[in-house]
Amino acid sequence: MLEFQTPELLRMPLQELCLHTKLLAPINCSVVDFLMKAPDPPPALIVKNALQMLKVSRGIQFRWELYLTELGYHLTELPVEPHLGKMVLCAVVLKCLDPVLTIACALAYRDPFVLPTLASQKRAAMLCRKRFTAGTFSDHMVLLRAFQAWQKARSDGWERAFCEKNFLSQATMQIIVGMRTQLLGQLRASGFVRARGGADIRDVNANSENWAVVKAALVAGMYPNLVHVDRESLVLTAPKEKKVRFHPTSVLSQPQYKKIPPVNSQTAAVQALPTDWLIYDEMTRAHRIANIRCCSVVTPITVALFCGPARLPSNALQASSSCQGDRVSSDSSDSEMEDRTTSNVSLLKLDEWLHLKLDSEVCNLSL
Repeated sequence: MLEFQTPELLRMPLQELCLHTKLLAPINCSVVDFLMKAPDPPPALIVKNALQMLKVSRGIQFRWELYLTELGYHLTELPVEPHLGKMVLCAVVLKCLDPVLTIACALAYRDPFVLPTLASQKRAAMLCRKRFTAGTFSDHMVLLRAFQAWQKARSDGWERAFCEKNFLSQATMQIIVGMRTQLLGQLRASGFVRARGGADIRDVNANSENWAVVKAALVAGMYPNLVHVDRESLVLTAPKEKKVRFHPTSVLSQPQYKKIPPVNSQTAAVQALPTDWLIYDEMTRAHRIANIRCCSVVTPITVALFCGPARLPSNALQASSSCQGDRVSSDSSDSEMEDRTTSNVSLLKLDEWLHLKLDSEVCNLSL
C-alpha cells in the first residue's frame, strides 16, 4: 500500500487539465512549462500529446498558442472531458441533446454493464448488449437504449429485476442520472438551454430520434478517434496503427448476425461492417495489440462534414491530376467509384491521414 495517495494532478484527465491550465497560466508561459513547476508534475511527453489532441480537435485550438478559442472557454465550464463537452455542445447545435447527454455521461463515468465471471454468463451478457443495438452496429446505441429501458423499468417499479436480467449496475445508472442533471444544469447556466422560446429543452431535442444526427454529434466530439476498414486485408487501421482490434466487450467484436462466434470472429466482424469508417472512445494496448472500446460505424459524408480542422487549407481539395499516387482512405466499397477512372475523382484531405475520394461532379457543385 502506498504511503501517500497519488496527487490529483496525476489522476485527472490530461486534456481537461491542459485546458484549465491554459486558462489559468500566465499568457507568456506554456502549458508544459507551467505544469513542470508542480511538486509532482505529469510526464512532459504525455502533456504534449494531450495538447496535440486538443489542437487537432476541430475548434479546440490555441490561437497562436496564446489563448483559448471561445469553444475552449465553454469547455472549461462543463464537468466532463473536453471531447465529451464538445460532443454535448454540438448536440445542442444539432438539436439532439438528450441522447448525447446520456452517452456522454456514460462515457465520462463507466460502462454500466457488469462483467460476469462465469463463461456461460459472459455469453448471456454479450447477448444482452446485442439486444440493445437495434441493428445499428454501435456501442453508443447500446448505452443509450439500455439507459432508456432502465428509466422505463424504474418508472414501472421493477428497476432491480431489470438490472439483474440485463447485467446492468443499478448504482452506475443512478450516478449517470445525477451527472445528466448536473451537466444539463450547467448548460442552462451558460445559456445554451433556455427556459422558454428558442433553444428551450423541446427545441434542442427536435432531432433526438434521428440516429444519423446523433452520430454526427458523436463524430464531431470523438475526432480524431477514427479507424478505417481495409477491405482487402479485412483489418481496421488507424493513423499510427496498422492493425486494430475490437475490444471483447464491444458488440462489434462479433458479427451481429451470428449467434455462435466463428473461429476468426474479428475478421468476420470487420467483413460484416456496413461502412468503412468507425469512431471509438478509447484505444488500449495489450500484448502489442491495439484494442478500441465503445465503437460506432459512421458514413463517409458524416466524416467529411464533421471531422478535420475548423478551417481547411486552400489545397485540401485536390483535382484528380494532382492526387494520383496518393494514399486514399475512402468508403467506396458499395459504390461504382472503384470502376471509374481517376479523372472523375478528386481528393479531400482533412488531415495527414484522413483522405476521402469525392466525385468531381459533387466538387464542382460545391464550388
